Amino acid sequence: PDPEIYQQAQALLGLQAAEVIGFEDASAGVAAIKAAGQFAVGIGDARLLAAADYLVKDTAALQLSQLQAAFAKESGETNG
Repeated sequence: PDPEIYQQAQALLGLQAAEVIGFEDASAGVAAIKAAGQFAVGIGDARLLAAADYLVKDTAALQLSQLQAAFAKESGETNG
């Protein structure tokens, strides 16, 4: 999977890969996000999206506080 679209979006936003969260519902998309060095949120079937850093069954299950905690843990951030 080509990570170019995710890298271009990152560049347009002026961010580093470690600052970006990508959302995908396809395993190829998750692989592309990971290839770009970004945090991948998989939306859908956990069996197909196991490579994602964070999984939810659908967008209704997204909770900002849980996403922030998972992102902080992955990036090594702490609250204090």
